Amino acid sequence: MCTVSIVANGDGFRLVSNRDERRDRAVGLYPRVERLGSRSAIMPIDPVGGGSWIGVNDAGLAIAVLNRYGRTPPAARPSTSRGVIVRQALGCDSVGMAVTSVLAMDARQLQPFRVVLAQKGRIALVSGDGRGMTSGESTLEQPYMFTASSLGDLFVDAPRRRLFECLMHHVEDQLDGQRLFHRHQWVDKREISVLMERGDAATVSRTIVDVGDRGIALEYESLVPGQPPRCVELPPC
Repeated sequence: MCTVSIVANGDGFRLVSNRDERRDRAVGLYPRVERLGSRSAIMPIDPVGGGSWIGVNDAGLAIAVLNRYGRTPPAARPSTSRGVIVRQALGCDSVGMAVTSVLAMDARQLQPFRVVLAQKGRIALVSGDGRGMTSGESTLEQPYMFTASSLGDLFVDAPRRRLFECLMHHVEDQLDGQRLFHRHQWVDKREISVLMERGDAATVSRTIVDVGDRGIALEYESLVPGQPPRCVELPPC
């Protein structure tokens, strides 16, 4: 469960992800720099699967993973955490290489997912349904938003998308609109809000990835009380 948005920022972009999880799931670990193949990458760590749901490398390649909730369950019970997709992709030099790398994975071993990748004005989406994968690419000429919920992706997509599009069109600075979007909660509809909250689950963290001329940075904000934000930077190659 997540909500991800990407907004162009000069020659770069800002990617923001709200991570929604069950309240009884272990808290994510602070971001750290790891060497993945020939690349250095920043990512927070999921202590359950050992992978991650978001990250960026020193080639300016950013990735975020969303769960996918459809009407048809996967054909077989998967055995691999979706968090490995982030590690796989962040070892690559480009969006194209990362997409090829993800497509080479066995979709039958993964829970249904969507992977969003961005780099140098390009955006790509890879989707897996437990049986196979599809992919598509475009240019980052407009803001993008992706969302998922165990209540049903289609159920939450419409209200969140209307809010996102309203903020993108009616706020002078789209980065301000993006910031407001990821902090928004309807008082009477908390369970479908971007800042989600219900009995068994809630938004547990917010991650901001900035890629641009000034460098590459990942800021991780845990929404668990007592855990201060942390920002990690990488020099671009």
